[in-house]
Amino acid sequence: MNVAKRITELRKLKGYSTNKLAITSDLSQGFVRQIELGKKQPTVDSLRKICNGLGISLHDFFSDETVAIPLDIESLINVAKTLTPEQRRALQSFLELMKK
Repeated sequence: MNVAKRITELRKLKGYSTNKLAITSDLSQGFVRQIELGKKQPTVDSLRKICNGLGISLHDFFSDETVAIPLDIESLINVAKTLTPEQRRALQSFLELMKK
């Protein structure tokens, strides 16, 4: 798998610029750009940050299927990102109760 091409593909699928991906991944724009150009290889930690920024798992990244997150789920993720760890745990508990 070409990691650089996969990152670029997923970034474009989300409609993100390299700057937006850098911001959501907590990485520098220059570093993200160098990865996409194939000049740098991301570490596992950097790749995890990029996946988090894209709202996908590492498993999804390496999956052969294109990942599309429904807008309502993406909206929930964006709200959850603003919560404290304690609030996220409470939200997770609430959502688990909703499944029953």
